[in-house]
Amino acid sequence: MAFSSLNLLFGAGVSREVARLSAEAMVGSFIQAAIVVVVPAAIILLWVSQKDALSR
Repeated sequence: MAFSSLNLLFGAGVSREVARLSAEAMVGSFIQAAIVVVVPAAIILLWVSQKDALSR
């Protein structure tokens, strides 16, 4: 079973260029997700933590 799925994956005749483009698109989507989700969330958390600082 595992061999047949590996044969399907590697024997599909996909060119290296298609695989490279797919990998580049995946990395690009990770970077875009970080910009759209992680960076604003970090900024909001920092802003809230500064506004809600405990007085010593």
